[in-house]
Amino acid sequence: MEASILASVGKTDFNPKHAVSWLEGQPEELGLWQTIFEELMICASRPKQSSGNTCGKLYGFVEQCSRSSKPALQNFAFAESTALRLFDFFMEWNEQDSHRSMRLVLDFLVYFISNNPIPDVGISVRDTILANTISTITQQSSRPSVKSAIAALDHFIQKKLVYLYSILEIYKGIKDLPSDEIGLWDTFIAKIFTWMELHHICSVAGKLLVTVFTNPWYADRDVRHNPESWHKFIYKALQTNVDYLESIKLYIFVPLFKTDKIGSLTYLDRLFSLQTLRSHESNGLDPNSMLWLAMLEAGKKVGVVDEPGREIETNSQSASHLRADILESVLCHDSFEARSSAVSILIASSSTTKPYTSEALELLKKHLPSFHEDSDPKMRYDVLGHSRNMIKRVQNTVESLGREIDRTSKKISKTGEGKPVNNVSSEVKNIRLQNNQEHTITELRDTLRRHEDFISWYVGFLKDELAPTASYQRHITALKAMAYIIQPATPRVNNMDNSLELRSLLVDTTWFRSVLDLVMDPFDDVRETAASLIISLSLENKDSALRDQIHTLGRTPIEELHNFCRRADELARRTARADHSDGAARSSELLCRWRTNAKERIAVPLDILSKLEVKLDAAEHDLATAVLQAPVHGNFASLRYIWGSLSNIKFFEADIGTLLELQDRAIACCQRIWRIVRHVLCDDSPEGHLPEELEEVEGLDTKDLLSYSFRAIHESSNLMRTIANNSRQKGGHGLLSPSRQNFEAIGRLTFDELSNLRHRGAFTTVSQTFTSCCQLVKYFPVKSGDGPSLLDEWYTGALSCIHTQASTTRRSAGIPALIVGILSSNAERPSFENVIHNLQDIGRQPALVSETDGSNLPQVHALNCIKDIFKSSFLNKMAEPYLTDCLQLAANSLKSEVWAIRNCGLLLLRSLIDCLFGTSESKSSIEAGWDGRTIKISYHKFKALPELLVGLLEMGQQSTGVLIGSQTAESVFPALDIIRRAGPPEEVRDKLYGIIAWYLGSRIWHVREIAARTLCSFLLKPGWTESIAHLLQDCGSSANKLHGALLTLKFLLERLVEVMPDQLSSHEIQTVYDLLEALLIDGCVKTCSEVRAVYVDVTSFITGLNLPEAASLIGSFDNLMSKIFVLSSQLDTSKTPSALLDIGLGQAAIQHSLRQSEGGESNVLAQILMASLRGDINVTCSILESISALGPSQSNETRADLIDAYIRIFLETGAPEPRTIALENLAELIDGIIRDTSGEGLKHLPSNKTIKQFWADFHGKPTNPSLSDATIGISGPLLAILLSRAKGETWDTLEPWIRSWGAMMSDAGMADRTFDTRMAAVLSMRSFSISINSCTPDNPLNAAHILWLLALYDALNDDDDEVRAAAALAATPLLSNQRLISVEAGRRLLHRLLFWYGTTDEFKAHVACRMIGHIATPISDGVGGGVSPANLLSSWTPASTQLAEAMRFDDSLFVVEEQNLYVDEVREVRRWSNVFSSLLTPTPTSPSSLVEITLSQWILAGLQTLTDLARSEGKDGPLGWMSKPEVFAICARILVGGAALAAAGNMEVADELRRFRDEGRKAEVHGLLLGMCDGLVK
Repeated sequence: MEASILASVGKTDFNPKHAVSWLEGQPEELGLWQTIFEELMICASRPKQSSGNTCGKLYGFVEQCSRSSKPALQNFAFAESTALRLFDFFMEWNEQDSHRSMRLVLDFLVYFISNNPIPDVGISVRDTILANTISTITQQSSRPSVKSAIAALDHFIQKKLVYLYSILEIYKGIKDLPSDEIGLWDTFIAKIFTWMELHHICSVAGKLLVTVFTNPWYADRDVRHNPESWHKFIYKALQTNVDYLESIKLYIFVPLFKTDKIGSLTYLDRLFSLQTLRSHESNGLDPNSMLWLAMLEAGKKVGVVDEPGREIETNSQSASHLRADILESVLCHDSFEARSSAVSILIASSSTTKPYTSEALELLKKHLPSFHEDSDPKMRYDVLGHSRNMIKRVQNTVESLGREIDRTSKKISKTGEGKPVNNVSSEVKNIRLQNNQEHTITELRDTLRRHEDFISWYVGFLKDELAPTASYQRHITALKAMAYIIQPATPRVNNMDNSLELRSLLVDTTWFRSVLDLVMDPFDDVRETAASLIISLSLENKDSALRDQIHTLGRTPIEELHNFCRRADELARRTARADHSDGAARSSELLCRWRTNAKERIAVPLDILSKLEVKLDAAEHDLATAVLQAPVHGNFASLRYIWGSLSNIKFFEADIGTLLELQDRAIACCQRIWRIVRHVLCDDSPEGHLPEELEEVEGLDTKDLLSYSFRAIHESSNLMRTIANNSRQKGGHGLLSPSRQNFEAIGRLTFDELSNLRHRGAFTTVSQTFTSCCQLVKYFPVKSGDGPSLLDEWYTGALSCIHTQASTTRRSAGIPALIVGILSSNAERPSFENVIHNLQDIGRQPALVSETDGSNLPQVHALNCIKDIFKSSFLNKMAEPYLTDCLQLAANSLKSEVWAIRNCGLLLLRSLIDCLFGTSESKSSIEAGWDGRTIKISYHKFKALPELLVGLLEMGQQSTGVLIGSQTAESVFPALDIIRRAGPPEEVRDKLYGIIAWYLGSRIWHVREIAARTLCSFLLKPGWTESIAHLLQDCGSSANKLHGALLTLKFLLERLVEVMPDQLSSHEIQTVYDLLEALLIDGCVKTCSEVRAVYVDVTSFITGLNLPEAASLIGSFDNLMSKIFVLSSQLDTSKTPSALLDIGLGQAAIQHSLRQSEGGESNVLAQILMASLRGDINVTCSILESISALGPSQSNETRADLIDAYIRIFLETGAPEPRTIALENLAELIDGIIRDTSGEGLKHLPSNKTIKQFWADFHGKPTNPSLSDATIGISGPLLAILLSRAKGETWDTLEPWIRSWGAMMSDAGMADRTFDTRMAAVLSMRSFSISINSCTPDNPLNAAHILWLLALYDALNDDDDEVRAAAALAATPLLSNQRLISVEAGRRLLHRLLFWYGTTDEFKAHVACRMIGHIATPISDGVGGGVSPANLLSSWTPASTQLAEAMRFDDSLFVVEEQNLYVDEVREVRRWSNVFSSLLTPTPTSPSSLVEITLSQWILAGLQTLTDLARSEGKDGPLGWMSKPEVFAICARILVGGAALAAAGNMEVADELRRFRDEGRKAEVHGLLLGMCDGLVK
């Protein structure tokens, strides 16, 4: 029995209860319970995959012992040592291998403490555990088990073993803190929040915080943290790190709603009162607003917060809801985070069948379009995720409402058919019940109708998003949203598919044509998504809706696809563009997938292959003609897509045989194209290579030849990879797979290509194919046992390439890819170890300049192979054990005489450094260096690394001869970089410090600088001033050493401010002052101007810190600066002028002047700048830039001095560079004064006379693009000053200024202007709009402002995100100071313009111009400075001319991209047409204005042209003449404008519009265009 019980410990059949029963009968002196306990502990300590339920059995065993009748077993179970062993076990293993049964250990500890027969033992264990966990959580203990400690503390609080006040007392004792209750809570909770940074701890940390927030402090009093305290703690944490927000939402707010609903709602109300998103003074998303939105999201997720418009029901879980206007203000806010949260709040729901309110549906209709076109991909991704849930919820709602209506209708029918009742009260009751039911069914039907209307709107919206003029963002978002409808992820329930009705609404001929057009889109992911939608509707899915609609056109879907393929092939042949060829290839795949049987499917690749062979025949005879007329990459791509689609289909044997024959022919074509273009792509400089025999061919250049060759090899290689990948299904009955001969042919051809190619793009593609082949070799084992495999053959070939291939540069072409591909197979032979050792041996071979001409260097290839191995994500883990050996190899390579080897060694070293640190670190973090705390490299893991670093640095000390400069840099910089970023290894810290300090005296400036930055990582600790003092003392008479030591001090001060500000106390700053003063007294700084420059930088940095500790010493440092000024003026710098010193002195003088400026008679600032201008203008530029970097000045006198100084700089120099910076600074300064609500600074603005002098001076001196942009930027602030001073009598003189400025803004904002020019114009308009405080809907601006307002509207449609965002800010003062996303700002600005200028003829003329896409050039009519409508309407280009230009075919290989890909011409014409409709005279008898007549004539002529085209051009259809975005835009302008005129009663336009509609239907014109004719009387 004993043997069986002990043997079963740790096995599945071990029963703790039986074991304890058996132990009760055993002698106590054997102590068998201890044996079983130890064995269970060992078993439970294994990973959960192997330990099974041992942890539960451990708990069961100890718990059964505690309940045993035998005292010895009870004593064991309740012994302190047993509890602490279990606690240690939990702390260690819960951290590493957490699983649910670990919680049982905590349950036993609670039982142990609560029920211990010796209470003092329980209390002792509890106190020990609490002290341990709190020490670990607050980082007082070195124990790393934080997650376990947090879980244990949370468990004890929830089980009421300890109360919060006791925890606070323990924390106070551990930290030895004063008895400040508020301060203690602040620091303790802040310590818990620091663990929210770690993703594996944030959930338990959040749980503990919720427990602390909601549990009582004492056992006998109900005192808790109130919501105000929650906010204080959470707000401080979010201020510390904004990245906590997501964790706070998920792990604090959601549990809070579940734990304390009332308190959470109180907190939500408090956050609403604190948020600033809806205030007119909002400056963005502040922490309170972030928390409010996060709290709303969490409340919506748990069902506590409801959608706007829904009344709170008594039995509903919801307890709060948002007002629609509040949610809308957030939906269109310019902050991405705010909009994303608002979308989640609007769409998300805990129920998938809950109807949306009418307010919610209206908000979705209004704002979904702007979300689809958002330029931020994360926003679109979030919206797509919510859209999928929205579609599912709307579909489920419609279905559930339908069932509910049927059920209620049956109840009403049953009530009506019931037996008659004699009792009057019963009859009244029945009538009331029936009325209630009828009211209910009316409400249900209204709700159902609203949801059905929304579905119709949504489907129509998605179709409109496919218009050719829509942006990429709208195309891809709409296509992916359609995928949720057409390819629903949820399985059918009860043989009913909810998506069928929605799919039938979406899929029609218009949709089919639009999606087919997008198969040829320039963007690859748009083409791929569009093709996948068509494939999902193939005949296999038995979806008849599309077939029925296309049949009405007299064709089948297959015929439509066949016609599309024909057009796509022709387009790809004529242009040879990559996107057209890829689209044509995808169309071939579509045709193949829609075929109904194997024979028809095989016919598609057979036809393509036959055409390809004909083209190859032609190319073999005349390559030049083939390049110009018969590109082949589209055919290869078609075969690739088709082969991929055929791979998953089972065929009969006969069909397989046919396909294998085609496969052989396809591989043969790949071999042929390689032979044809090999000589082009294997030239050492393929980018500029044109073979002699092709030089005289007309129309052929290197670009055409290289494009033909590269794309042919690229697509043929992709085809071979697709064929080879089918090796995985080798042996599968009826499945297509390559034979051994096929595979070997592909592998050998790919090896040949990769070992010879020189075109980098080509060997990137081929290397992927070769890697795939290497990984697939295992499916073709060697028949003869130990004979050489393909991998052996390729490895031998790769070694041969390494030894024989010429190396004209430091690169190795495809050789590294060969080695990486072979190793990626992870085969036993050749093994990774052998390959890397061979490469290291080759890399170590010595090479002398006298023995090589540099053309054959196997060392270069070997080093590059090793570099690529470490860069490969697949191989770098396998290579990690060899990292230090390779570091040594790279270090040795730096000693080589041959530059190519040294260079490759340096590249390898950089790659190895990336492996050490990883590549995810940000650039700013890399440049900043080590922070003194974080572990960046585990030096114990790479034991040879510290000595290697020492060796590299010592190598630089030993450099002699001509290589001393370059070799020092090559060997020293990587080593210094490692130490600078990771900190020094402790074992050689002192040695490294001494060597690096030696480099402070290097004669190479950059070496001194990097050494100084590296020494900072040694000095991030208390006592750093002593080390700096020693460095300065060791300088002796060496100016270089003193320069290096002062650089160290400068960089150290900068780093301490960032990471250890507590190390800059008054004592340290006083010590620095003493050191600097001593240097000045000793005269050390006289030796070198560079030394004085750094000395000045250090002094200026301290005086500019604004630290309280340094405030009392500012005067002392200013005194030092005065002495250095005197010293510099005494020394003769004319022989060796120092720009750095001059810049430093100038910046210091400016800084001092800005602090001391009181607006005296003499402007010291201007004097300093003018003095620098007489010397080096670069010094002036640096000083001006430093003033801007100091930030806004608070003193009005200082502002006045700066304005005067900038104006004098601008007027008194002709150099563009200082004038540019002066203008930029001046614009920023004037902006600040205008924004200042106190108005005290207005009197310091330049006078009108000065402004006019300023304006006149713009054109009289040399200029450059930057100065022109700065001129545009300053024009707005200057005009704002003039406008603020304007009175009634001066308006006549100011109006022409505003009009000419508006014209300048329009010109600067044109799409073909540079980004800087467009941004300058927007910033200028922003400055001007800020100055207009009185513009409201009831107080419009004068009509003179129309031009710049229209320019601002155009900027809201700019191609660049930054320009649009700046334009939205510029529009804010005009739109009631609401911060809006650009698309919403544009819509509201247009409404504001309509309200202000709707009655002016000038605005009407502009509206008409915008409707037809004409950008008007305003010409004053000379009367009052206004612009007459006749001038605006006189230069319209006829629609026929525009259409003829747009329809001209462009067959260039590389198309010129449009300047603005964001703006949608269709949306614009709809917007302006709506404005125009609002302008039209409501009475039909009123005479038409000039604008209406001109627009009507233009549209009539356009409609006639469209009708003629519909008759003459034949069938339109997919890829027809209306698929071109430019043509579609012109057609839309004609049709939307015509519809607006027709709706206003213009019968002539209506008749012509009707004629076009009828002809368009016959010609199968684009359905989206025909939809624009809707509303006409039939």
